[in-house]
This record gives sequence, structure tokens and C-alpha cells, in this order.
Amino acid sequence: MMTSSENSGSAPGPHLDRTARLRRALRRDPEQLVILFVAATVAILGATDTVNDIKTLLAATLATLALLGFSLFKQAMRQEANDQRVVELTRSMTAVRRGIDEVEHALTITPSIGELTSLASRQNAFEAAMSTADMWQFRGGTGSFTRAWTLPRLAARARQNSTGTHWRVQLLILDPQDATRCQEYAEYRTKLSRRPDKTMRNQWTAEYVQSSCLATIFAAQWYEQHEFLLTEIRLRSEFSTLRHDISPDSVIITNEDSQFPALHIRRSGDASALYHAYRADFDLSFTSHKPTLKTKSDVRVPAERSRVSEEDVYEVLRDLGIAAQTLDGLSMASIRELATNPQNPYF
Repeated sequence: MMTSSENSGSAPGPHLDRTARLRRALRRDPEQLVILFVAATVAILGATDTVNDIKTLLAATLATLALLGFSLFKQAMRQEANDQRVVELTRSMTAVRRGIDEVEHALTITPSIGELTSLASRQNAFEAAMSTADMWQFRGGTGSFTRAWTLPRLAARARQNSTGTHWRVQLLILDPQDATRCQEYAEYRTKLSRRPDKTMRNQWTAEYVQSSCLATIFAAQWYEQHEFLLTEIRLRSEFSTLRHDISPDSVIITNEDSQFPALHIRRSGDASALYHAYRADFDLSFTSHKPTLKTKSDVRVPAERSRVSEEDVYEVLRDLGIAAQTLDGLSMASIRELATNPQNPYF
């Protein structure tokens, strides 16, 4: 419990505060003390008739008024300086606020064309494209990413669509029957995999490329039969280092070499014409490759992937039009595994 003396010592009284303020004011404006002293002296002299000379009193009064005027002028200058600092501070705050607004605007807007330099940015681009997709077009190599990510994600969206509409998927991939091109593609991918910062996920051989392409074809047929997807596949005998994924509002161009940045083109703003140009290019390329496969196989396969057999895989691919000499030289077990248990090779 604190005593009264302790209480009085812990917090200064109001008169001490006033005295401290007075000392600070006199240190800041010492002329105030002179004014007070002169004014008090003149008042005392005038009141006591100590000085009878009116001129002396007037001179002393004028001196007092001069000091008072100087003090007021000094205070006015200080106030003007304070006002100027307030104006400058306000301007600075306005500039800072404008800068913050510009940064916030830059962070919220989505550019129509952008490079995707990281794995995360590519994944975000694909997720954004899929979030509004009701169709998909792909042009690339074996379609491993398509069967592992695109087809199941698009099928899930189609199932959630209350109208039950079948959504279209168009795939333009390597012809697994062209052993020469598949060998060239395998050699190219092997060179990429041998870089110091790469890990050999797959043993790139012509047989693996053929099996991967056939797995994509079979997976597309499985989704055709058991999901709300209409799949159409065209085969090409040339390969490119670029892959094109096209949704209703995006074109995403990736490279077989992941060291190169991807390109994301949105169907908005100034990039709308560019988006439609890539879309038209795909359509022209797709239609220029004459269909060599049936659109839909008459061979039914189980809806449960675990029940899909090697014979199911062979019969579907043969029914679609794949040459028997191609199928007979490959492992149906490998194709079945790639089709029913696909691994996402990119993210």
C-alpha cells in the first residue's frame, strides 16, 4: 500500500506541469521574458510616478511594443513553417497513397500475356484455365500430362455440370505406329533427361513412347465410355518441342524442356486476337490430320479401372484401328499401367 508521500512523489502536481511548460516556453522564446520585464518596469514606473518624463515612458512603451511585435512575428513565422511542413507532409502522404494504390492495382490485375517461369506459376495457370473449361484441346507428344491431369479434371467438372452435357476433348499426339518418329522423339527426350539437374523418371525408348501414346488413346476411350466427355484423337508423324493446351479462355504453351518458361495467353484485352489466332492454328492443324482411328470403340471396358485387363486394352486399341504389328511388339501390361494409373510428370 502506497503512502501519501509516495503518491505525491509518483505524479507531479498541476502547478509543476505549468512551471515546466513555462520554462520550455521561455527557452524557446527568451524575448518573452524581456517583454514581461520591460512591460512590468514601465507599468511600475508609470504607476509610482518615479519617471515624470512622458517621453521616457513613451520610449519604453514603444520598445516593449517592438519586442512584442518581434515575438508575434517570430511566432507567425514558426506557424507558417509548421503549416508548410504540414502541406509538404500531406503531399508526401498523398504520393505514398498513390504509389500504394498503383501497387495494389498491379497486384490485382491479371495480364493477358505472361511468362510462367516457375513450376508453381504453371500449375496456377492450368488450374485457372480448368476452372472455367467445358472443352480442351491438346497438341503435343505422348499426352502423358493429358491422361494424368487434364482428362480426370475435366471429367470431374463435367460430372458436376447439372445439364449432363458431354464436353469435347481434341488430342493431337504422335502416331505410335510411326516407329521412326517415336525413336527420334525418344532420343530427344533422352538428351534432356541426361542434363545434370535432371532425374531419369522414364527410360526413353521408342517402345516407351509408343506405349505412352497408346495409353493416352486407351484412356481417352475409357473417359468416352464412362464420363461426360467426347474425345477425338488425331495422330501426327512429326513432333515439336512445344505443347499447346487450349481451354475456352486460355492458351498455355509449354516446352518439353522445363528449363524454358511457359507462355500463358488469355482470351481477354489486347491478347484476345492472339488467343483466337492460336485457337485457329490448332483447328487447322487438327483438321489437316485425317482421322485414322475410329471415334469410338465398340469394345466395352469395365468402369472400375482395377478390372481393366490387358486383353481389354488390346481389343479396344485394335478396334480403334491401331495396326496389329504395332500392338504385338509392345507390352500390354505396360500400356494398361500407364493408362489406368497415370503419373503426372509435371506437377
